[in-house]
Amino acid sequence: MNENIKNEIDKGGIIAVLEIENEKNAVPLAKALLDGGITIIELALRTPAAIPSISLIAKEVPQMFLGVGTIIEAEQVSMLRNGSNQNDVRFGVSPGINPEIVKKAIEADLPFAPGIATPSELELAISLGCTTVKFFPAEGLGGLNYLKSINAPYNHLGIKYIPLGGVSVDNLASYAKFNSVLAIGGSWIATKELINTQNWAEITKRAKDALDIWKTNR
Repeated sequence: MNENIKNEIDKGGIIAVLEIENEKNAVPLAKALLDGGITIIELALRTPAAIPSISLIAKEVPQMFLGVGTIIEAEQVSMLRNGSNQNDVRFGVSPGINPEIVKKAIEADLPFAPGIATPSELELAISLGCTTVKFFPAEGLGGLNYLKSINAPYNHLGIKYIPLGGVSVDNLASYAKFNSVLAIGGSWIATKELINTQNWAEITKRAKDALDIWKTNR
């Protein structure tokens, strides 16, 4: 992941992790997040609506910094970098680390953060040239204390982490205070239920609350 992308993510701090089941919700969802101050999203490739949602958000809400998650097949990298979406996606992430996908992302010039859960996986990521990684599932693994423990031997390398999985308003402040955390991923900000019921006001409120905590403790 190049420095320009890392700087944009660092500046935003909060990444709203989204699973969109109906593309008609994509644009109002993105606008609701922007109204709350969140400028970065990770749109999961888990539904048929994901790809059309990418195009809609890129066209209608260009100020949103658009990332794509759940990249678990090499073909998905090619799909994102070919055709109409080739300039829409700014970065990609995966829940785990698959060397084939990382190499494909590098070849396709897609800034990429693979998921890691252990020191061995972190070393694999480093060997593949990744200095920004997703820490997943953050709380399930032991949370911030565990992250600090596995980071300690590699701290001199300047690795940056994006924790996701169990991060919430209850523990967000602690993650914000740890300098090796580049940003956090939050799925609670815009849950599937809130999106499907089009509760844009609540999403905006959660976005504002999360960003306030981040800025206060960063």
